[in-house]
Amino acid sequence: MPVTLQAEPIMKTLTAHVVSVDPDGSSIFVDFHHPATDKVHRLIFRMDDQSGLSGITSLKDLRVGQVVSIDYVRDDNGRLFIRHIAKMKLSGPPPGLENFDGL
Repeated sequence: MPVTLQAEPIMKTLTAHVVSVDPDGSSIFVDFHHPATDKVHRLIFRMDDQSGLSGITSLKDLRVGQVVSIDYVRDDNGRLFIRHIAKMKLSGPPPGLENFDGL
């Protein structure tokens, strides 16, 4: 009897803005701006027993508008599951720049 191996889902990564977090912390809605098409896609990502968090203890720690990086997989039903999520630190002006008067 041949053994059928189930293919591992392909992990992908994207960066998106938080739109809302489910009150129980089980899922998150994000807006992803697709660079090639210039369209914004609203996506929902779910937590499961293989999800990992970086710099946060729960999805409930995230706030609307924050930028997150998400490594994820899509199941056979098209649902997106988080494998790793982290808040992105956006770079800004260096400290002290607000006091700079020019050369």
